[in-house]
Amino acid sequence: MRVLLTGLPIRSHLVPAVVPVAHALRRAGHEVAIATGGAMRAELERLGVPVLVLPDVLSPEELSAKLPGRETGRGWRPEVSGPISVPLFDERMTATFTANLLDVAKPWRPDLIVRETNEYGGFLAAEALGVELAVLDIAPLIVRLVPDLVARLNVVRAKFGLAAIESLTPAYGKIAAGLLPESWYPKALRTPQHRYYRVPGEPGDPLDDAIAGLPADAPLVLMSLGSNAHLLLSAESRLRTIAVEALGALPIRAVVALGHDPAAWTGPRPANVHFEPFVPQRLLLGACDAFLTHAGFSGIREALSHGVPMTAVPLFADQPANAARIEELGIGVQVAAACLTPDSLAAALKQVVDEPSFRRAARGLQRRILALPSLDQFAADLEALR
Repeated sequence: MRVLLTGLPIRSHLVPAVVPVAHALRRAGHEVAIATGGAMRAELERLGVPVLVLPDVLSPEELSAKLPGRETGRGWRPEVSGPISVPLFDERMTATFTANLLDVAKPWRPDLIVRETNEYGGFLAAEALGVELAVLDIAPLIVRLVPDLVARLNVVRAKFGLAAIESLTPAYGKIAAGLLPESWYPKALRTPQHRYYRVPGEPGDPLDDAIAGLPADAPLVLMSLGSNAHLLLSAESRLRTIAVEALGALPIRAVVALGHDPAAWTGPRPANVHFEPFVPQRLLLGACDAFLTHAGFSGIREALSHGVPMTAVPLFADQPANAARIEELGIGVQVAAACLTPDSLAAALKQVVDEPSFRRAARGLQRRILALPSLDQFAADLEALR
């Protein structure tokens, strides 16, 4: 079976879940490729997955570079104004993705297309090509944040001669693969197509010796605010400084993933805080007592896979909805970015570290995750669609 996986050219959309699905399909003997923008080609190929490049599909970094003056839109200070509104669906970009996808898919001749939640070109292309569709649900709460999505999709569908739809049901295809247990999903978002699977830890580099050698004399907290916020943050934003000051005020050990060389960090350097440019997040979370996060879905999934409770400071897209769900399920607390102070963030972190109920709730979800079938079963379920 030839399976074409589709996703936006964003690392956090592709590497944590789409790549493991590709590996599971290849283990089952299927031919697999990922169709996405060229910005992700080198990394995906390094991870062993062939790529069909969509030449006109741009990454956030490429889009940012095309903006007049390059700095347009980068005056955001979340500690002042709170989460920023970003487009969650764009008709023009979806049409471009669909057109590019059809150009590469027709000669490749897939039997099945599997799209990630945020990418709708795969939905339209599967219908245009007459092949089966499935969804890898990497952002389950995001669809309800675009209430006019059906009407907007129909505008794009008309460009490709596809009939209008009345609901999003066809966009989920035959299987929608949820990557957390059903209890994460509000009842209104549980579709008949949903099945639930466990994403295994991918092999990778070991922990850096500097992290492995940190004293084991206090709870360990990992801080990561994601790989995309830096594209929007103002140079004057104090968000990371506030977070580091909060970590430094607590009787904990902390590892901060800065996203850049720690030598360039000009903020505070508390003795109990260790800085890294990047960390193997899923690997390190297995040794952590709490996670300070922006509430991206992949980070939440990785934390819960290890039963780690969270303090969430949501910044954009589906993150406020994810943070609210964290609090609803008792697996952590959310803190508003607007008017954030070191004291308010430290209080929220202390609550999560000190109160055992958060850890127990996270461990309960971890057990449910461990009971889910693996992505190898997802590969088998996809094969059964033929």
